[in-house]
Amino acid sequence: MKLKGIHKVKRRLASGEIRIHYYAWRGGPEMQAAPNTEAFAAELLKHRAESAPAEVKTLDDLIDAFEQSPAFSALAEKTQDGHKHSFREIRKEWPKLPLKLTQQRGMKAMIRKWHHTFAANPRKADQMLFSLSRVFTFGIDEEMIEKNPCTGIDRLYTGSRKESVWTPELIALFREKAAPHMLLAFEMAIHTGQRQGDLLLLTWKQYDGTHLSFEQGKTKKRVRVRVHSKLKAMLDALPKDKMRILTNSRGRPWTKDGFKTSWGKECARLKIEGVTFHDLRGTFITERRREGSTTEQIASITGHSIAEVGRVLEKHYLATDQQTSDAVILRMEKNI
Repeated sequence: MKLKGIHKVKRRLASGEIRIHYYAWRGGPEMQAAPNTEAFAAELLKHRAESAPAEVKTLDDLIDAFEQSPAFSALAEKTQDGHKHSFREIRKEWPKLPLKLTQQRGMKAMIRKWHHTFAANPRKADQMLFSLSRVFTFGIDEEMIEKNPCTGIDRLYTGSRKESVWTPELIALFREKAAPHMLLAFEMAIHTGQRQGDLLLLTWKQYDGTHLSFEQGKTKKRVRVRVHSKLKAMLDALPKDKMRILTNSRGRPWTKDGFKTSWGKECARLKIEGVTFHDLRGTFITERRREGSTTEQIASITGHSIAEVGRVLEKHYLATDQQTSDAVILRMEKNI
């Protein structure tokens, strides 16, 4: 059976051998039994039973139980950080709220009112609503409560990045004037459509000269992307004496905050505004669709579901894509 939430860490021994260590969850106890055995499954069950909270009486207790659970440990670090920030606000609003009261009539109205107090910052408001809803969903899964009072509450943020794609002019500007270590990150993103976090963690072992292999941190999906000839020329010309492919100006691995800061400074220096590094992912999707690739083909590279690619194209990027709409008429003229 497939066991969820297991955390694997690869370590290189002094002999050069690579050994994989298994943990019951991220930050949890190390597993002693051999993987893929009944003993391993039994040991995991024992660790999870021991980590389960003895009693959950309040919303605070439910949040504590979620934060200590394998379900929370399995989340990406960025997602965990977002939840933790939200939980601080939620605890301030409802300190020691009896859990049974969250199941009674009127709780949804209270949550909706609280949600709207953050209307000045709708994205923050929706993040906190999402975190609270996730806690209640955990409670339902663990049979601590029966319903999620957040269900049916509309989100406040309605904006989109439908016009926030990198134009040919911006792409040409970055390629002409960006620092080499920033340009490599740019080319990796625009040629693969992968997320920033997955690109920063990419090692040379994941490149076989033809393809780049990813295990996406957010979705845990495995994707294999054929390297474009232009990107291949860049990669093949680089020294392979570092573990990571992308490094900073000092040849050291990027930290998440370090890259974010350096990227912002580089865009400011080049006077590039209105687009982000993440928009390179949307630009990849848009350009591949313009070229004629299907949503299925795009999804196989980006790691989205087919439905998600369709939503990205419809809601965020192609809604105001003049080139795409013009192409319809141009094709019509050829057939008349």
